[in-house]
Amino acid sequence: MNFILSPLMYYFTRHAFLYFVTVLSILCLIASLSELVEYSKQIPNLVDNSFYICLKMTLYKLPINIQNLLPYSFYFGSMMSLLKLSKNSELTIARASGLNIWYCCLPHIILAFLIGIFSITVFSSITAVTQKKLAQLESEYLNKYNNNLQLSGGGFWLYQKEEDKTAIIHADRIDPKNMTLNNVIIFKYSKDNEFIERIDGKTTKLEDGYWKINKGIKTDNNLITSKFIELQLPTKLTSSQIKESFAKPETISFWDTLKFIEIIDKAGFNSRKHVIYFHKMISSPIFFIGMVLLGAVFCVKPLGRHGTGKRLFIAIIIAFVIFFLNDVIAALGQGSQAPELLAAWLPAFVPILLSTSLLLYLEDG
Repeated sequence: MNFILSPLMYYFTRHAFLYFVTVLSILCLIASLSELVEYSKQIPNLVDNSFYICLKMTLYKLPINIQNLLPYSFYFGSMMSLLKLSKNSELTIARASGLNIWYCCLPHIILAFLIGIFSITVFSSITAVTQKKLAQLESEYLNKYNNNLQLSGGGFWLYQKEEDKTAIIHADRIDPKNMTLNNVIIFKYSKDNEFIERIDGKTTKLEDGYWKINKGIKTDNNLITSKFIELQLPTKLTSSQIKESFAKPETISFWDTLKFIEIIDKAGFNSRKHVIYFHKMISSPIFFIGMVLLGAVFCVKPLGRHGTGKRLFIAIIIAFVIFFLNDVIAALGQGSQAPELLAAWLPAFVPILLSTSLLLYLEDG
């Protein structure tokens, strides 16, 4: 308890925060420059203010990049901070005075846990808003239509584009097995967003290349109505595209995720991706702590003549391995029948178990 309230704890915490922010800033700068170059390649120069649009999309993607880079910022930040303290003999003196490596890592652990909680409760809401705005820009300038289907408590909204016309489809219920919509209302617009007609149908089924609407009423822009038995609305959408076009987990705030999962389950769709992402957010503080301890593994032994460069090289390789394994586990978890909890929590516990074992061996072995 004395160490937690001591000036040494304050000094170590300030040192840890400084290196964490520095590493995070460098990684975000590299990621943002890469995104900016990539967007510049995709958006043609003929578009007015193309550089401004690319910059805007890059800034909108910055929050999700920060969330993805947080574990590696803690990893390299804790390692560089402890290596710097070791190089200045401050870590050596602290350990000689009776503090073990666990006490020296405590400021980094507390920092990782608090930022992890902040990321879940506050920063995820910011990320959700910016990801939605990014999706709108990508849809407008890159022709990406990843959010065709929108779910809400009042039903389902489906957006589709057909040549120079657009259609917005609303249904009370949807059967995902045979793609049948009930109590359908369709609004058709021209390319200039001028209203063309409204179609009300009892049931609508997705066929190969068109929607088959049964027993409905058409209302044109002059409010003239006409009844029909069967009507076909052309579409390029397929059953698989609709099922995969839910809002991405990143576009949903942590506080709204459970409600969205409930809506998906009631609709009969697979909510596995969103469940895994929800548990992955909850497990992120543990993952951050594991990455902090993994970075501390490189600082237990005293530095040699060329110790810093060699340890940094090994740390970079381990970071790439962890990044690759996380992607593999996430892909396997979303595509297999393994429990969602296992797919979400396994990547969080692997670093902390590995680092704890190594620290116990190096410190006491």
